Amino acid sequence: MKIKEGFILREVVNTIVVVPTGKAVEEFQGMITLSKSAKFVWELLQEDRTVEEIANQLAEKYKIDFQRAKNDVESFIKKLKDAKVIEE
Repeated sequence: MKIKEGFILREVVNTIVVVPTGKAVEEFQGMITLSKSAKFVWELLQEDRTVEEIANQLAEKYKIDFQRAKNDVESFIKKLKDAKVIEE
């Protein structure tokens, strides 16, 4: 799975946001605010990856347990799917 085309990540006044562009505006109106760890996951999702691959990298970067990382990634991906910004 990966992020659909048409979404850009920007930092605005120390806040990390994702906004739609082009055709993506038709499906998603608004913006998504990300934490630093969510930004890391978002960047990994620029390429097609599995939950396990992302969780492994998140656990390594933030020195957390794999299961916690996997739970966090699954939760974040669910929100992205609900917002229709992920393609599988």
